[in-house]
Amino acid sequence: MALSIKPEPAPLKTNVDGVVRVGKTRVTLDTVVAVFKQGATAEEIV
Repeated sequence: MALSIKPEPAPLKTNVDGVVRVGKTRVTLDTVVAVFKQGATAEEIV
């Protein structure tokens, strides 16, 4: 049996002002990146 891996598009949306938001939330991509750079893990960011 072969393993099948299908890519999923990133859940990012750009609004009319050019701000990238994560999924259907008000969280900006900039916020996620900043917290990640501060050392937060993926579990903490969620």
